[in-house]
Amino acid sequence: MPALEVPPAADGDDAHRLIFGALDVGLLRVSLDGHILESNPCAGERLGAPPDTLIGRHLLDLLHPDEKATGTAQLDAVLAGSPLPIVVHLLRAPDGGRQARVPLQVHLLRAPDGRAVQLLGRMLAQQGPISPALSTAPPETSTGFDVLAGMGHALRTPLNAMLGFAQLLRVDPQQSLSPSQREKVAHIEQSGAQLLNLVSNVIDLARLEVDRLPLQIQMWPLSPVLDDVLAGVSATAAQRGVVLERQPAETEPSVWADLERLKQVLRTLLLHLVQEPGPGGRILLEVQILNHQVALTLSDTRPASQVWPHARWLETHQAAPAPAPSDGTHLGLLMARRLIELMQGRIQVSSAPGMGTRLRIWLPQGQTLNATTMPPAPHHRSAFGDLDGVPGEQALTVLYAEDNVVNIELVRQVMRMRPQWRLEVAYCGQDAIAMALRDPPDLLLLDMHLGDMSGLDVSNVLTRQAYTADIPRVALSADVLPDHIREARAQGFADYLTKPLDVERLLRLLDRVAQRKAG
Repeated sequence: MPALEVPPAADGDDAHRLIFGALDVGLLRVSLDGHILESNPCAGERLGAPPDTLIGRHLLDLLHPDEKATGTAQLDAVLAGSPLPIVVHLLRAPDGGRQARVPLQVHLLRAPDGRAVQLLGRMLAQQGPISPALSTAPPETSTGFDVLAGMGHALRTPLNAMLGFAQLLRVDPQQSLSPSQREKVAHIEQSGAQLLNLVSNVIDLARLEVDRLPLQIQMWPLSPVLDDVLAGVSATAAQRGVVLERQPAETEPSVWADLERLKQVLRTLLLHLVQEPGPGGRILLEVQILNHQVALTLSDTRPASQVWPHARWLETHQAAPAPAPSDGTHLGLLMARRLIELMQGRIQVSSAPGMGTRLRIWLPQGQTLNATTMPPAPHHRSAFGDLDGVPGEQALTVLYAEDNVVNIELVRQVMRMRPQWRLEVAYCGQDAIAMALRDPPDLLLLDMHLGDMSGLDVSNVLTRQAYTADIPRVALSADVLPDHIREARAQGFADYLTKPLDVERLLRLLDRVAQRKAG
């Protein structure tokens, strides 16, 4: 990059410089050609370099070489007048043998006459280790959580193939299975789902241990939460001959909670009660308000012959016992207990031989009138065979960015059930961008961890081009961390499909896009 001569300060600029230097936010003033004009002390501290050593350097010099192509495209989009700020990730100098990515949000500043003047970079609060593909630190510097998270991602890849193709065997109308074959496929799905649940619980518990499980505590109306959870558990309850009954409440309260984590806890507890041995029976849900707290009670009326064996994992006042060899049941229950504690609540268990089991969850009460609006409830898993295609002859295109050939083949086989759709494949992020710009697809399906860039990077580049900005973008990823999913949705992703792939969700997604196009 050419050398930069920093312009002298303008008269009357002292007050602004004092504020610029005193703010506890990393700030960079950048010229229109990308050179750093000024850095405040906080920015130097975040980047691990004295502020004066940053002056004159080009922003692209602070990016990892593998991210410079994307950074260049983003800066060009901002200078071309994009109304949205960009986010690039600067590399912090190695600290103890480890590099980190520092997110920098870049805005274009204009003069009163509309003329572009310079760029302002503001460092965001999030700062974490760079991805393994970009890291130059030795593997042994990774934390235990990073290792577990990587294992979780790696395990989901073969699970995606195993469960995805098992679903295809069951739902493909062109290749009907015999009753015996369907039973074997059901065993594969059941065991795979159990393994997937164990992987998810281990990762979540590891995140709890290192305080890296972010929660979004808001005020939510409880009634829609219960409706959604009951709908999701009803099929399993029907198979077991268990009746789920909800007692109407005198008033419909709201609670302070993380919405998705509260649903996770309720599903876990309901499924454990439903799957307890014993014929038929009834599980009753009741809601009560007492002393600014909401008590949600799950009562299993089946008279058990002994005390509920899993109670010790849920009682808040007891220390968790050492895990004994089992099918992993204790992990889900321990996770439920810890999540409720993080939401400032508690769980009580009442169980006695011949009397059944009662689980009571206490949560802080919210004001019903000010509760956050509930998002639309997702489609629940069905029997798959009842899915209807969308009539019409209109040819539609999916561009799928994925670097794993088995995952590509799975999606290709799923799309055989929707013949009006055509699949195009990009094996890296740069190819996805080039193909989308050359021939915009009707739907963009993105893996979040491509070989050369992330799915978010691909999406950001295409969003800043007028003729690709409105393409529906959907993630399909083994990265299931809730904060990553929220980030994708915040950046405009229409949906986030996780691996192992739920075939029903992908088919319904294709149907919704086709209906919208036909309309």
